[in-house]
Amino acid sequence: MAEPGIDTLLALTDSKYRLTVVTAKRAQQLLRYDFKNTVLNSDEIPRMRTLEGEKPDPNAVTWAMQELQTRRLQIGEGLITEDRLTKFLDQMYPREVIEPAD
Repeated sequence: MAEPGIDTLLALTDSKYRLTVVTAKRAQQLLRYDFKNTVLNSDEIPRMRTLEGEKPDPNAVTWAMQELQTRRLQIGEGLITEDRLTKFLDQMYPREVIEPAD
């Protein structure tokens, strides 16, 4: 796991399984929208040290766990369906669709 301790994140959910699923789904959303849909402020974005200096961490799972730790995301039953959320996010963050070559 990344910086946040497992105990801190487990306290947000009812099981390790749910934490894994929620983290994976959120990481997938972050990747799909090129991290534009993050709830993190610029000072909260996970960073990594490289030979060139500090850069934003490209690991979507780390970002998802950081977002969960801020408690700005809701986890549980009765939330908006994934299809509706995807339509909403597609409107907010249009993606460039690459057409296959003939």
